[in-house]
Amino acid sequence: MSEPVEAGNARGAAVADRGAVTLIRLAILSTALALVIGLTLLFQETPLVFTAFMVLGPGLLALAFLLLGIVILRELRSNKIL
Repeated sequence: MSEPVEAGNARGAAVADRGAVTLIRLAILSTALALVIGLTLLFQETPLVFTAFMVLGPGLLALAFLLLGIVILRELRSNKIL
């Protein structure tokens, strides 16, 4: 695993895993891309955009869900809850 990185907050410094931060950023990016495809379909209804929405949209959201699930499981295991 990678070295812990300190991230500041109001009460002190919290320790976050660099890999977890990367996975969360990828999940956010994946969700944002799915939203952009959905909004594009709302304003421009063409067969290409509709196909991208139907194929890529659910896949990107499933990827984001999977990445967040991995982060949650890692966090639970590191705290010895699981």
